[in-house]
Amino acid sequence: MPFLSGARNQKNSYLSQQIFDRMKKLFPALHNQLATASILLANVYASSGEMEKASDIRIQLHKSGIKKQVGLAWTAPNGQIFVSLQL
Repeated sequence: MPFLSGARNQKNSYLSQQIFDRMKKLFPALHNQLATASILLANVYASSGEMEKASDIRIQLHKSGIKKQVGLAWTAPNGQIFVSLQL
């Protein structure tokens, strides 16, 4: 996922698509992680102005019924624990 995030930061839709395709091929059973990767890919396309591709990805996700998993982030500054949702 870090490579896909890096490609997203560079707004490189071609590299993002290649990384995503490779992830799908190597890890076909990891549906939740692929959902997150799909959203990242859609965001890359949207930020580069390719709204139709971004929309197609989001429609496919909706049709498949796979949802991005909510995560938690834990921090403990000065011994006090804080929990935040990562949507």
